[in-house]
Amino acid sequence: MTSPLDDPGFLPFKLDLVGRRVLFLRLDAAQRREAAFLDDRALPANADGAWVPLDTVLARDAAAVPSADAIFHIGHCGSTLLSRLLDSWPQLQGLREPLPLRTLAEAWPGLDELQSRLSPAQAAQLLRALWSRWSQPLPPQTRSVVKATSSCNGLIAPLLQSQPTMRAVLLDMPLRPYLATLLKSPASVHDAASAAGERLRDLHTRGVADGTALHALSLPQQCAMGWLAERVRFSATARGEHAARVLHMDFDALLAQPREQLQRLAEHFDLDAAGLDTATASPAWGRYSKAQAHGYGRDDRAHDLALAMERHGAQIAEGEAWVEAVMRRHPQLADMTT
Repeated sequence: MTSPLDDPGFLPFKLDLVGRRVLFLRLDAAQRREAAFLDDRALPANADGAWVPLDTVLARDAAAVPSADAIFHIGHCGSTLLSRLLDSWPQLQGLREPLPLRTLAEAWPGLDELQSRLSPAQAAQLLRALWSRWSQPLPPQTRSVVKATSSCNGLIAPLLQSQPTMRAVLLDMPLRPYLATLLKSPASVHDAASAAGERLRDLHTRGVADGTALHALSLPQQCAMGWLAERVRFSATARGEHAARVLHMDFDALLAQPREQLQRLAEHFDLDAAGLDTATASPAWGRYSKAQAHGYGRDDRAHDLALAMERHGAQIAEGEAWVEAVMRRHPQLADMTT
């Protein structure tokens, strides 16, 4: 039997750091395209897969293939829609939120600690190995674009460093609609709060909000702090040593100027401009991106946001006030957050 490591039909699907193994699962092109999340929600009936020892994965040299490009984002900001619009280019394989990347991102901040289950060198090698497999599309597709989970933004710098040909999109939106989007959904608030610890740590590393403890922040303030942290991280990345390979995009601008923004995206990823017509007219604009059977267009989003701003105005104001207070202490952030 061919090892999953030798067959691009298998994707890394789960990373078990306690058991030191990786689950590889066979997914065909249609299953990959349909999946909004490459986790248990994408498990097919009669799944074909196998666990491979982590040491075996680490011992393999990364395949000599062009690196997958990437979409990183702040969460609940249209990244799944953007990924599905990229499906308009037939040569692209879109992979959305592979679970092992999230597992590795959760482990990354603690790599230097005694309780870490990976050494820094092992983690870097594992990231290269996983990314190499996600970079191998199924024919006739020739390229991959991986949309990461929003909690994976701590891997932006390591990936840009280890993948010298990878290009990345950094997607977010202005603070007020971001807070309204989160606050209308308790699950979305939970997602943002779950990522708040790493985001606060990153802010501290950059010398911002260094006197702030997570336990002292309300949930709306945690959401706002996460927005600020990612705006600062994205801006620093877009101006850093890998600036030529990074495109910072705003979801509200994508909705307001779809063709113009898609053209920026196509140029960044070196895609044929002929695909712009297909992407601009894609049915994905009128569907809920995470569940394509449900209709959800730009007017639906605008209605929901207006309602959320009315219902959660006090909490939105609380989050905005926290950011404004930080900005007064750190005026150098002004050009990073507008």
